[in-house]
Amino acid sequence: MARAWHDSRGAAWGIAVLSPPAYILVLTAMTFTPISLVAPAREISILVGTLMGTRLLAEKQGSRRLAGALGMVLGVTLLALS
Repeated sequence: MARAWHDSRGAAWGIAVLSPPAYILVLTAMTFTPISLVAPAREISILVGTLMGTRLLAEKQGSRRLAGALGMVLGVTLLALS
């Protein structure tokens, strides 16, 4: 645990500081936008995670994961346009 904290302290602090405002922004968006648009848009984080996994961590089957994530982005886009 101590080694992980030493190696990733900056990232941990970044997540600790940025996560609450991100959640507050989502709750704020839900007050004036239909939830059917906000909830899928939140899932764009899956695309970011997929990109980071394939690029930074060199995970296998990156093209399949990226294709699935892009399909999700297309769905969110279609929801926004409807």
